[in-house]
Amino acid sequence: MNPYIDKAIDLAKELKLTTSHHPWEIQHGILANGTDYKIYDPWGKEVNALDFLLRGTNVGWYPIQGGIVREDKNGYPYFIEQEKGLEAEIHVNLFLGEFSTVGIDLDSTTVLTNLGNEYPLRKALVRAMLYTFPEKLKESKEEPSWLLTSFARYLPMGSWKNIKGEEVRLEDIIGYANELELGFGSCFGTHVMEGIAVAVTKYMGKTGCSPLKLQGPWREAHEKLELGIKLVKKLQREDGSIPRLWFKSDTIPRNLNEFKLALEQLIGATFFKPREILYTTGHTLDWLVQYVPVQILSQEWVVRAVEITARTIANNFHKFLKEVSPLTHAVHALKVYKDKLGNN
Repeated sequence: MNPYIDKAIDLAKELKLTTSHHPWEIQHGILANGTDYKIYDPWGKEVNALDFLLRGTNVGWYPIQGGIVREDKNGYPYFIEQEKGLEAEIHVNLFLGEFSTVGIDLDSTTVLTNLGNEYPLRKALVRAMLYTFPEKLKESKEEPSWLLTSFARYLPMGSWKNIKGEEVRLEDIIGYANELELGFGSCFGTHVMEGIAVAVTKYMGKTGCSPLKLQGPWREAHEKLELGIKLVKKLQREDGSIPRLWFKSDTIPRNLNEFKLALEQLIGATFFKPREILYTTGHTLDWLVQYVPVQILSQEWVVRAVEITARTIANNFHKFLKEVSPLTHAVHALKVYKDKLGNN
């Protein structure tokens, strides 16, 4: 195992966030460091980051009156998007999706709402289920990434009714995700791919279905992931890093998003190379390692991507202290990689 991996994971513990950081940044600190991760309050005292997000923002000194956990008219808790310059749930279902990634139990974990009521976190998941409308997702082109990760990990494979009485199935959301172009969504499409990867992996695990026997939307999702892997391998640079345009086999931008990514990629690779490596390769690895089997993780192209990510963090960590999302997703990818391969 590459020694830079352990060094990068250990360095992530030095990410010192405070209660003044955006709630989504604090959540990312938990992603990299686990549920024991500590942050600092305004008086310099250490507090548990997860407990702060779920229960600790409903205090008088926090800038958002009532905190980030709200209670709707039906008594369901939910996380607000932003208020007074602080961003919380910047994507639909972001917190529940990332909580599922670090294995938080929904029944033993509670939230405290702005009304002072305490509920199991599962009640927030129920609300997310009630307000999921697959057709609305398609119409608005809403990113389904964290809906997929939370529902796939927390729900049995079946259907439920939303608040309008419509039947909703996870495969409906997968079908919508399959229709999205590669590269669509935040962080150059890597979160959409992560959502698909988690959903397909969990579906196969819960149903006992092998990749060759997948059908319908699940088969299409598997094929999309395989295409993504093929493109990443093809476009990977000699140093092991992966470009933002990991999904493009040609150099001509097809739309404004691709033109923007191409420009950002050029600027990043020219002037901010360590950050560019961390951001692009780390985010891409974070969906790859959650999907591909150990045999592929052991292949030379994955090893090279892991090595340059870990080495870049180890040699440049203090440059990344404000790069919360790129750093934490890269570290999470390294942790999953290490866990899957053990000491091999």
